[in-house]
Amino acid sequence: MTNILFVGGGSVGHIAPAVAVWQECNTLIPDAKAHFVCSPRRDDAQFLEDNQLSYSVLKAPRTSVLFPFAFLIAVMHAKKILDIQKPDIIFSKGSYVSLPLCFAAKKKRIPIVMHESDSVSGHANRIVARWAKQICTGFPSRHNHTGNPLRTGVTDGSKEEGLRITGFDGTKPVLLVMGGSQGAKAINEIVFEQLDDLLLRCDIIHVTGRGKYNAQLPNTNHYYQTEFVNEELAHFYAATDLAISRAGAGSLAELSANAIASIVIPLRGVGHDHQYNNAKIAAQYGCTHLEQSDLSKKLLPTVHALIADAKLRGEMGQKFATLNKSDAALQIAKIIAQTLDSCGGDQ
Repeated sequence: MTNILFVGGGSVGHIAPAVAVWQECNTLIPDAKAHFVCSPRRDDAQFLEDNQLSYSVLKAPRTSVLFPFAFLIAVMHAKKILDIQKPDIIFSKGSYVSLPLCFAAKKKRIPIVMHESDSVSGHANRIVARWAKQICTGFPSRHNHTGNPLRTGVTDGSKEEGLRITGFDGTKPVLLVMGGSQGAKAINEIVFEQLDDLLLRCDIIHVTGRGKYNAQLPNTNHYYQTEFVNEELAHFYAATDLAISRAGAGSLAELSANAIASIVIPLRGVGHDHQYNNAKIAAQYGCTHLEQSDLSKKLLPTVHALIADAKLRGEMGQKFATLNKSDAALQIAKIIAQTLDSCGGDQ
């Protein structure tokens, strides 16, 4: 039995790609068994439960004055998880959850393969990279450029099903608005404010994020609002003509895989400004990059111009699609298998 432990969390954007990698490992390594370690966020656990995967929750600290003490407690908890699960290898998808567990794994000489989704690493991945046997990346780099793995079925949606779920009649182009798994307050607010003008040219699917649903704007046959999506997302992608999105690596990967013309609005000043750097690369692949500070002036005319030009949207989507690597999860699974083989006598 080969035990593979997957760690990452804080958003479904970390969990879903790790599940995709596991599904490839399950085929590639016949005796493999998986266990996941995630954050206490309910969305993490719910996604794993929906996929019938075993998991442990690790409460890991973010940066604060109590970080050293909280980190030691998290490391002790991580050691207990490792003692129980006895993994042969760790696959780290990143985030603050990965740091104490990978620290404990390094002490136990358990090999680590990590994946960096973004164009610029955050604090946790910069540290874990020092301990990793192999580093995989979502964007072009000097390491193993595998691309970003996608959740299963995300490119298999049906436009007809997307229209059925939303109640749209298909006569207008569809604008998808999303801010990542946690939503984006600034994007939501500008869409709420300019909704009537936006609806002049298109129907809108609006994924607001948990707790951000606007009850004053009920769903109609031209505007569909929801806090969170799971299986419906592939159908929404299939029905979408233009997307507005944050520049998180997971969202960009899924939009790219579906060849959707996109307006990307990075969240600035977090994680070494990785979303800004992601957005700059996405712009090289056909996306329109807008800054949050410019939304009140630029969002509406940008959307109207793109909605009015189907040919341009098609060209943008096709260029964006070239950023995607459709076999990313398989390539990472192969690296995990190779690392297991090469480290077989090291433990």
